[in-house]
Amino acid sequence: MKILLVAINAKYIHSNPAVYSLRACAGEYKSCVDIVEFTINQQPSYILREIYRRHPDVVAFSCYIWNSQYIDYIAADLHKILPHVDLWAGGPEVSYHAEEAIQRWNLRGVMTGQGEGVFRRLVTSYAENTSEELPAILEGNGAARLSLDEIPFWYEDLKDFKHRIIYYESSRGCPFSCSYCLSSIDKTMDFRCVERVCRELDFFLERKVPQVKFVDRTFNCKKEHALPILKHIAEHDNGVTNFHFEMAADLLDEDYYAVLKNLRPGAVQLEIGVQSTNERTIREIDRHMDFTKVAAAVKRIAAWDNIHVHLDLIAGLPYEDPDSFRKSFNDVYALQPEHLQLGFLKVLKGSSMEFHVKDYELAYTSLPPYEVLSTKWLSYEDVCHLKQIEEVLEIYYNSGQFQKSLAYLLAYFETPFAMYEYIAEWYEDRGLFEIQSSRVQKYEILLECGISRITACTKENAAADSVKQNLSVDYIISVYREYLTFDLYLREPNMKNRPAFCPSLDSRKEKIRDVIYEESKTHALFPVLSDHSYRELTKVLHVEVFEYIFDHPAACIFYSEKGKREYLTCNTRIVIIELPDR
Repeated sequence: MKILLVAINAKYIHSNPAVYSLRACAGEYKSCVDIVEFTINQQPSYILREIYRRHPDVVAFSCYIWNSQYIDYIAADLHKILPHVDLWAGGPEVSYHAEEAIQRWNLRGVMTGQGEGVFRRLVTSYAENTSEELPAILEGNGAARLSLDEIPFWYEDLKDFKHRIIYYESSRGCPFSCSYCLSSIDKTMDFRCVERVCRELDFFLERKVPQVKFVDRTFNCKKEHALPILKHIAEHDNGVTNFHFEMAADLLDEDYYAVLKNLRPGAVQLEIGVQSTNERTIREIDRHMDFTKVAAAVKRIAAWDNIHVHLDLIAGLPYEDPDSFRKSFNDVYALQPEHLQLGFLKVLKGSSMEFHVKDYELAYTSLPPYEVLSTKWLSYEDVCHLKQIEEVLEIYYNSGQFQKSLAYLLAYFETPFAMYEYIAEWYEDRGLFEIQSSRVQKYEILLECGISRITACTKENAAADSVKQNLSVDYIISVYREYLTFDLYLREPNMKNRPAFCPSLDSRKEKIRDVIYEESKTHALFPVLSDHSYRELTKVLHVEVFEYIFDHPAACIFYSEKGKREYLTCNTRIVIIELPDR
């Protein structure tokens, strides 16, 4: 007897913790269960072929919004090539519309809710030849539910997880009731024993895995659970492993701060859902969030320079019209997180949001991921516009490659949202959204776009600081070019061909030679390169002379030492040398 658990992930680096947890709970028949993982980037024909080659007796799909359309193709053809094989499905995409899924894919049945207990029953029934007694819908909650402490640690080894994210679950459920989230349906909270969690985290720490991503919906909802785990991570840090948590920032207190502040840069990263700063919206979606406390927490964490912070916004929520969303965007942008995700409402099956579709005049895509098309407050045209904002935000802000340039350019806009709106319109007017631009081309686009805005503001005598100072357009653009050049070489110090937008080297070559020559004699700045000659240093160090962006003319030496980039910015190491006045 072979039961094949099939996972189709969004990316290769993802794994599917559900199928590993199910197999770990199969008890004495665990050897009958096999796992195969694919990605949505692989052809359905290939997935079909690989399932067939494993000669299963039962196939069970793990179903989510990103893979259900693939299962449409695969299930229909599996019935043709393996007519005697029973097909089962589980996961959030089928749990709340089980009968519909059974008809859609001609399934033997669906496992709903938390699957470990019912999967054990399913495996036992097939192994003992009593599967005909199984009902079509196996309920995973109630008496069938296993506690987290009953679920074995499923990472027996890591051979199947090389170059992939490790997912870990220390709690299940969520105490909050956000109407767009499936976790709000079942208010039951379950916590894995802290001592056991710490032992299992040691397994990852000892093996120096790059990242462990907690799937807990709100990791810090119970302080006596979360705080000891964070302390354990701090006390047993291996200098390599990063732990990712979703947290409610307004629940953090001085005890949390005392631990977080002293963590190694890169030991922890936090994802914090803001979603909206419109108080009416927050109340309507049954969310509990004090943005004043969130903002204070994020600013405090940012001051330590050791924790990557990811903030989320959701477009398409009730009572969030274009003006309201602009304000939410600007409020969150002001916190300067390392990553700002502009997401779009997804009307998940079974969520409370699904039952308010008529009330909100909510239109969403018929196919997964069931993403918002329009609401009573947001037209489809508005949504399309925000999609373009999202794209340029990813290119320019979330890439982290344009930090100084964007900060300088922002002075020529009333708000951050207005700046990204302008960049998006620039892309749209020139058909740039349809073109795959290189890194250098993105800098060139931002240069042209910025020059256009700077020139217009100068003519209109807009209220930018530099305009107030009556600086010439040529001077302002020269400064802007230097910021773009600085940003470029912070990420690409070994770039072979100098882009055209960078300031000319004609008047700077002698200063650059002098800087490298001095270092070749003293090795005072980079002792790790003490065995390098002048010629060898010219190959590993990049020197730029900046006339405007510092308080004085300066030479900036960029050095990409292996494994020594800044954690939060991914920027290379730099040394700034003051030069004589102009």
